Amino acid sequence: MRTAWRTLRTAFWLGWQVESNWTDPLLFALYQVVRPLGGLLILLFMVRAAAGPAAGPALGFLVVGTAFWPAVVAGMQGMAWAVVGDREHWRTLRYVYTAPVSFRAYLVGRALALVASASAAVAVTLLFGWAVLGVPLRLELGELPYFLCAWATGVTGVLALGLATAAGVLCVSGEAWRMPEAVGAALYLVSGALFPVTVLPEPLRQVASALPVSWWLEALRRVWLPENSPQSFPWASDLQVLATLAVLVAAFAACGLLAFGLSERRARQLGILDRETGF
Repeated sequence: MRTAWRTLRTAFWLGWQVESNWTDPLLFALYQVVRPLGGLLILLFMVRAAAGPAAGPALGFLVVGTAFWPAVVAGMQGMAWAVVGDREHWRTLRYVYTAPVSFRAYLVGRALALVASASAAVAVTLLFGWAVLGVPLRLELGELPYFLCAWATGVTGVLALGLATAAGVLCVSGEAWRMPEAVGAALYLVSGALFPVTVLPEPLRQVASALPVSWWLEALRRVWLPENSPQSFPWASDLQVLATLAVLVAAFAACGLLAFGLSERRARQLGILDRETGF
């Protein structure tokens, strides 16, 4: 356990360095602020053009989903990008994998570094939505434990999805970088990030109901938005949302660990664990 913790902590530091050392701290901070706001404004203009003044309640739904989505992308794609980057760009995967450390803990640490860097984007987007767009955001002191519990559980679920995505990347040596982007785009569509799950066709609604990301975003909106705001699961109480999130996270964590173990073994057997795209 101590070795795994040391590996996770070191991988977190390494991930932070890889993410932020391409420029000076001031420019990196500016980049972390401008990027999420640019995405939010693009979506805002689209909603305004389509719905006009009637976009009021939907605007809050959009702002909260857009604010927390960078954390979803960072946690889910961070593990896969760690595999792809170390294998394709840095060409160090073989050395990391053969080192006497936990490879899973290493990938979790790399992903958590991206989640930490995305936290600034979350805060800036929420502040912009409240101060500039007039979205009635709130975080009451009594709801802080619910928020912290939902945040920790949701991040765990996102890491579980990332582990499953990394499992697929391990066995794909050609154009592997497309897989995490494809998974992220699919989740963006069906997880209720931009619009309630209730507007989806029934098959996609069932898929969304089985994803921990959908319930995580729902739990976060229950904390930050007024009670009359649109909801993806209006029939569920706050505790039901949190309980369903916990159950789905536990299930996805078990499946992610199993998938990663099987994929890791298969990649070793085929000799493609460190095979590059141009091989």
